Amino acid sequence: MPRLMRGMSALQSTDFKHGIRPIAVFDLDGTLVDTAPDLTASLNHCLHLHGMAPVCIETVRPFAGHGSRAMLRAAYGWANTELPEDMLERHVENFLTYYEANIAVGSTAFPGAVEALDRLSQAGFTLAVCTNKSERLAKVLLDSLGLSTRFAAICGYDSFPARKPDPRHLGGTIAQAGAEHSSSVMIGDTVTDMEAARNLGIASVLMSFGYDANEQARAMATKILPTYDDLTAKLLLELMDSAGSGS
Repeated sequence: MPRLMRGMSALQSTDFKHGIRPIAVFDLDGTLVDTAPDLTASLNHCLHLHGMAPVCIETVRPFAGHGSRAMLRAAYGWANTELPEDMLERHVENFLTYYEANIAVGSTAFPGAVEALDRLSQAGFTLAVCTNKSERLAKVLLDSLGLSTRFAAICGYDSFPARKPDPRHLGGTIAQAGAEHSSSVMIGDTVTDMEAARNLGIASVLMSFGYDANEQARAMATKILPTYDDLTAKLLLELMDSAGSGS
């Protein structure tokens, strides 16, 4: 299979000529969409049911991409309160029920994200979402924001037998979108996303504005970007080309 050449000419003359269509796979929470407002509201709903004080969004934000259980355990830890496993499961049920009913009240695409999706689509990229949210909730959220039709695949933690950073999750998403690993890149905001890309042997882009772009994530990323303005087809092709050459 031919390597991806650098620049837009590669996309036009090599990829389509040989049937290779590049794919950009995005994480969801903290990468494409700022879901922290609605996740925080759902967490505070659960805490209120048990007479506990609410937590602020900036405290929750680093945990927002790690799921309801992680947020609940963290909130109880901040309050120095025990959270028995049976109570956790009741909390999770209440959390998810409230969250689904209020999934796009405050959640919005990050600045420049939609424009970046447009640029990549116009350049011939396939787009996909690989998230550790459930597949159903990911689709409900993207439907609510009018974004779901942009993606060839939307895969959650329950779409395959394993979840990120296991490469079967990311690899399965790429396959479901009808693309190939050799022309893929993962865009995310956490070490989980960067590790998933590394485990699959593909390039990665860390969006440093995300929820948990810590030093470990930065060390694993192929490229770090502060905004979506710099996420271009040319850059992604260069990253894919470098990954394919082993450089």
